[in-house]
Amino acid sequence: MDDKQFEKRMELLKKSYDRIEPQLDPEAVFVQIEAENTMQQAEESNTTQKPPSKWQKPAVWIASIASVLLVGVLVSSYVINPSTFVQTTEQKQEQKQDQEYDEWLSNFTKKYQEKREQMRKELDIPEKEFSEISLIQNADNEVYSLPKRKEMFLEIQTVNNDFFKGLETDILDDLQTPRELIQYIETYEGLMTFEESYYFYSIYSYRAEDIALYYSNKLAQYEKVLSQKPTSFPADLNQLIASANNQYLELRYNGESFEFKPNAVFGKDAPEYMDRLHPDILGYFKYLATGSLLIGGELRYSIEDSATILRLYEQTLLADNSDEYNDNFNVLKGEFENTWLAIFKGTETNPIRTKTGQYKPEYMDLLTIIANGEYGEAMRETAQLILDEIKVTGQSKTLEQLTTYDIWMGILHLRKDIFMQTQDGTTSIAIDDNWIEQTKLLYNSYVETRDDTMIDTLNPINIVSLFLYAHGVGDRDIAQRLLTDDVDINAVVQFDGMESFTALHAIGDSSLNIRATVKSAAHGVIGQQLSFKLTTVATENGGTRYLISAINN
Repeated sequence: MDDKQFEKRMELLKKSYDRIEPQLDPEAVFVQIEAENTMQQAEESNTTQKPPSKWQKPAVWIASIASVLLVGVLVSSYVINPSTFVQTTEQKQEQKQDQEYDEWLSNFTKKYQEKREQMRKELDIPEKEFSEISLIQNADNEVYSLPKRKEMFLEIQTVNNDFFKGLETDILDDLQTPRELIQYIETYEGLMTFEESYYFYSIYSYRAEDIALYYSNKLAQYEKVLSQKPTSFPADLNQLIASANNQYLELRYNGESFEFKPNAVFGKDAPEYMDRLHPDILGYFKYLATGSLLIGGELRYSIEDSATILRLYEQTLLADNSDEYNDNFNVLKGEFENTWLAIFKGTETNPIRTKTGQYKPEYMDLLTIIANGEYGEAMRETAQLILDEIKVTGQSKTLEQLTTYDIWMGILHLRKDIFMQTQDGTTSIAIDDNWIEQTKLLYNSYVETRDDTMIDTLNPINIVSLFLYAHGVGDRDIAQRLLTDDVDINAVVQFDGMESFTALHAIGDSSLNIRATVKSAAHGVIGQQLSFKLTTVATENGGTRYLISAINN
């Protein structure tokens, strides 16, 4: 080995040494080497004298540094990073989970594509148009997002072994056609509950309307042909209609254009097992099949047909206790209110008066039919009141002042959850936020109109509710209007809002005695209850109304 080779080897060893973490002290090593070398030279001088070698000392260094390197490697294996083996195990586990997820995702994607193609072929929709349907876009986006959610889904799977199975089911269920959903009803052996029926409706209506919208949009190019006889329809239009009918979608004219509407319950080809749906849900399915009963303020159907449909709506609105955040409920409620208002007040094309201002005989007959309950119970009292007023004076203030709020009050009066018979024989109603809000609407309407005919339509519980609200907000003028002349409003204790009370009770067999129970926090101001006695008084139009004749603590 010459000097250049030696120096090069030393440089490489030094670089290798510098890469090792300083677990050992190199200075101490070289000091020890020098000491040992000195001793060795002393021993050799005492025995045989040998010529000095220029690479003898470096050779010892090389051996020593090699030893340091070896020790450093061993130390680095056991001392520097003692968790290497633990991390390796965790990494292997993570790699295994990643591989399992990737395999599951690959297999599931194949299942999804197969089901997606099956749905597309059944609906007979080209791929480009099929992928633009919002229902399919949502499902596709769900699948496309699965790789990004790997880490989160793997964590869920560790605590829920059935998570991936449920995830597959949920996504594949989104690819069910309206026909497949309808067939699901057949799995029920008996009558479904209202809750089960509504849950089915909420899923079915969304998907059926989305598919119906696609088919309806395809009708635009056939608008002129559709007004002709079906025998003259072109083959591609017949195929479109057949594909829609296979999904229980029926071709209809909505007064402006042709469209497809889901009609799996009332259609001519409706399956027999659809009678397993709860009867109270049918109002929703009827709306799904007919759409709005009004167009531009005019009735789309005859008065008789419209009123018959409204009877179904009434049945559903009475059974469904949903709140204002339920879109399906609000749509049906609006249809019920606005359509009945159009029937009572008439429209431009269907006026209720003659040119001389008299009510038409057919309108009087209609009021009689409504009052007799042929079109439901909610509007009977209103129709009878209007009829009686017209017979006496030839006019009706009730009809003139009629609003959608009055229509809705007809439903509220019939609702099972409003009036309940208790064990002691009293009819009671809870004064909760909903009841206070309804009373507030009544109060605002009365304040705006100051029309006492509105009071004529109220029952004793409504009269007391209105009094409690008016007096609670400090409106003594309105409160006094609900009292007979011999009752002094100033003698009634002032309380802070209708919220001070918990319930109203009609005592015994008579509804002319109402007890309002007081919240415990207000006992010190009001007492435990307020008792109201009501009486009937004659009105100017020959009718009667309820007024409060006595109030006791």
